[in-house]
Amino acid sequence: MPARQLHLFAPPKPLVQRLGEAFFRAAPREPGVYVMTGRDGLVLYVGQSRNLRQRLASYKNALPDRAPRKVIRLVRAVESITWERCESAEGARLRENELLRLHRPRLNRLNTWPRAYSFIQLKYDEAALEVSRTQEAATVGQLYGAFKSHITAGYGALLRLTWAAWHQPASPHDFPAQLLGGKPPRQYRFRWNSMPAPWSQENFLGCLQGFLAGKSDSLVQLLTETVPARDDLSPFQRALQARDLEILNQFYQRGPRRNHDLSQRHNLPNPLILQEELDDLLVEKR
Repeated sequence: MPARQLHLFAPPKPLVQRLGEAFFRAAPREPGVYVMTGRDGLVLYVGQSRNLRQRLASYKNALPDRAPRKVIRLVRAVESITWERCESAEGARLRENELLRLHRPRLNRLNTWPRAYSFIQLKYDEAALEVSRTQEAATVGQLYGAFKSHITAGYGALLRLTWAAWHQPASPHDFPAQLLGGKPPRQYRFRWNSMPAPWSQENFLGCLQGFLAGKSDSLVQLLTETVPARDDLSPFQRALQARDLEILNQFYQRGPRRNHDLSQRHNLPNPLILQEELDDLLVEKR
């Protein structure tokens, strides 16, 4: 266990200097939310806790050499704090989501920025299938989501594995460069005439639609059986495929499958879950 620095003098407590000890003693030992604002009245941070007094005391007593840098930065910038009681811990988390969407504080990370969410959209005709990622709940084509966890990695793995199954590359050098970048292309077209012989459009579309809707992971099995597996396959290609299959399966469990379960549990009329609705449903799932 690392040794802690001993203090010759008590470290300053900026929040006590600004707000006073009585302010923190008055905080209830109940669930609720708190809002921290800066000198210009701008909301810096929104949080929630089962025990407001305990949570606020953690900020009051934060020591520069022990607390996370983000907390120290916040404590030094805060000029005022307000709190609001809630009936339950779940109610506090839902109220926190509401305030995060309203204020979008710059020191909060989760549930503040719509671009952290995405939908996957399918469009197809007789010539090709187009798979795309979008932040907009468009009305054209088939839309699935919203997805939050692992969306960028899962979407990229889906594109690469589909391309590998259709084109049977021997090494990563055979892939289109745009599929290997850190940010996969916003949209990609797969021409039906490149599809492997055992497949049919109807079968592949059914597997893909069932996967994105969270009803079946048969697409993962289909891709596992079809991606290249010959003896002369590059070790790098084998590693890429194995990693992508793992990522795709994780994305299914944390994205499509979770959304499907939420829709079933709450009897949602529309399987498409919008961003704000997803945040609140995930709170209720805890």
